[in-house]
Amino acid sequence: MNLAVKDIRYHFFKFLTSTIGVGLLLMVMLTIGGIIRGIILDSSTITETTGADLWVVQKAWLGPFVEISRFPEDYYHAIQSMHGVAEASPLVMAWDHVERAMRPTQLMKFMYMNTLIGTRTMVEPGWIDMPHDSRFIVIGYEPGHIGGPPTIIAGRGIEASHYEIVADVKTGLQVGERIRLGDFDYTVVGLTRNMVGYTADPVIYASLDDAQNILFEADPDLLRNIRRRTQQQVLGAAALDPRIGGPLAQQASQIAENVSLVNAIAVKVAPGVPVDEVAQEITRWKHLEVYTAAREVNMQLMGSNRLILLQLSLFRLILLVIAGVVIGLITYTFTLDKLKEIAVLKLLGTQTRRIYAMILQQAVLMGLLGTLLGAALEFASEPYFPRRVVATRGDVVQMLIVISVIAFLASIMAIRRATKVDPRSVLGT
Repeated sequence: MNLAVKDIRYHFFKFLTSTIGVGLLLMVMLTIGGIIRGIILDSSTITETTGADLWVVQKAWLGPFVEISRFPEDYYHAIQSMHGVAEASPLVMAWDHVERAMRPTQLMKFMYMNTLIGTRTMVEPGWIDMPHDSRFIVIGYEPGHIGGPPTIIAGRGIEASHYEIVADVKTGLQVGERIRLGDFDYTVVGLTRNMVGYTADPVIYASLDDAQNILFEADPDLLRNIRRRTQQQVLGAAALDPRIGGPLAQQASQIAENVSLVNAIAVKVAPGVPVDEVAQEITRWKHLEVYTAAREVNMQLMGSNRLILLQLSLFRLILLVIAGVVIGLITYTFTLDKLKEIAVLKLLGTQTRRIYAMILQQAVLMGLLGTLLGAALEFASEPYFPRRVVATRGDVVQMLIVISVIAFLASIMAIRRATKVDPRSVLGT
């Protein structure tokens, strides 16, 4: 007869409610771990799916996702012809937005109201109003080169040279929907999944020419102002020879209106060629900044996401300590409730190790069942979080091991209390 199972059956409701409480606490721990992994994946997804070994950006600038560098598009032809380069692909990438009312689910509305009420005394009125703009990252690439959407889950990829886009499902766009970006309307021809930036903003893919027009083409009123001021400056400088003033002003205006720029060049190194060697060649001869794929991820992960990542990791550790304390206190309380039963068992000659095993087994079983319950709840709730949450079976296995050790250590206090029970106390002597 197993004393632990027998006692659990006798105190089933108390054991069940305690296990549920532990499970909810461990669910929060697993969720925080999933949020941390989600932040890491958001910071690395675009870089990894692009498949580039090197990222080339403007001199003295950080990577294209941290600082928006700009340089002429035709640089990639020179890089493509360099020794050791298997492929070079020009990319345009920057944040953009459209005025498009959100379509929040009931859960999102609940979360918004909870945030609004919970922060009422912390913020100025209007700071946390529901946004009216959809924010995303536009990535422009040359079809047939690296940098495009890795998978299409609905619709198709970009086939026309203009006015077609592929959007991540988190944008809320549907295949066939038309949205206005810049000065033109674009049709959503395909959808991809989990393509977001390190800020968790979803990605919209467009052809390189379209992305340049969307992101770099200046407002017509601004262009007229630039053209007028440029002509005045050039004509003033060419006052001694008016014949050259007109052509110079025209040339200056064309430069101001130039959109043949890129933010980065993704470079895939040929097999067998050292990546560092190619990076040094590009830096030396092209006067550009070059980062490896690992360095590019590091700049995103340990840039804006650094503090929240460290803070979540610390909070997860604190919850782990709290879980150990909770399991220890529950086990100790269970032991106090059955001191008389323990005294009877000792009086009847029950082996001491069986009594101690009962306490230990109950603590470990509560931790294991609580972990499995927390994992089931976490996996079921993952799709409803606004930002990516990714917990794995490996996280659950790791948690099972850690909680087993914590439960073992937490039961020691209860076992020590059980050792002090005098069998004669049940006889009233």
